[in-house]
Amino acid sequence: MGTIGALSSTGRQGRGVVDRGAAARYVLGRRTPDGGYSFYRTPSWGVEEPNAPDTLAALESLRVVGVDVPEPRETTGWLRSLQDHEGGFATLTIGWAALRALDVLRATPPLSPEGWLHRVVETVSRPDVERSWRGALVDALHLLEIDELAFVGRPLATSFVAGLLEAAREPDGGWARPGADLATTAVAMRLAHLAHLDAGEQDVVARYVQRCEDASLGLRLSPDAAATSAGALCGGLTILGSTGLSGRFLGAVARQLVLLQGSDGGFAARHRGLSTLQDTWRGLEAARLLEELLEARP
Repeated sequence: MGTIGALSSTGRQGRGVVDRGAAARYVLGRRTPDGGYSFYRTPSWGVEEPNAPDTLAALESLRVVGVDVPEPRETTGWLRSLQDHEGGFATLTIGWAALRALDVLRATPPLSPEGWLHRVVETVSRPDVERSWRGALVDALHLLEIDELAFVGRPLATSFVAGLLEAAREPDGGWARPGADLATTAVAMRLAHLAHLDAGEQDVVARYVQRCEDASLGLRLSPDAAATSAGALCGGLTILGSTGLSGRFLGAVARQLVLLQGSDGGFAARHRGLSTLQDTWRGLEAARLLEELLEARP
């Protein structure tokens, strides 16, 4: 990997959709003395509170822009400290982010997480019907993404995924009830892929993403929405690529990504919103996917 200086003088590469140099500087500025990252880090106020999801987002963002992780040993040590003496984590979200971040750093956790994972799968496979179906899909995806990591041995039982996807699906082909959206539909498609349940879904999802395309917004939050977001753009581009669609309004998508990048270099969920590390990861990943689609055009 390179450094920020290896980027062009304007910080732009490829088709110049976003300023990668500015994004890298934003991410590096979110690093705390412990080695973790926090989007709301404010040293002048004494706020140094790293968390696992932000740290994963920071590492993935740096990987997208091709910038080395500073002091990786410190970050590895902080991530390892999140695991308890039995190999578990406080929550599935923390465990998912910490383990994936360690994988980005080519490191392993101090203890095997397998016992904890097999306990968590029991909860994830029986989601609370009162909770968000989107949350249930995200939890299942996190579990399967952990299961894909090289340092996890015994495969998890994933037979519950087919029933979860069916229960959370809206009649129009999107996910998740009540009220499907593009970002969650991308989560469902990724989940189906990891569970080897792709057959018969591509055409339905392709029609859904086409209904979300828009000449001004590029990709809407949902077919009837009048807004977009970093998650919708990233999710929609992911679906376009996986279904073989070229996208009708990629120029509008590019304009929206530029609007989502703030003066600090980070990305917000919405135009003029607060930059966060997780939305920066989504924005940079969306820009990467967009450039791949543009380059694939004749």
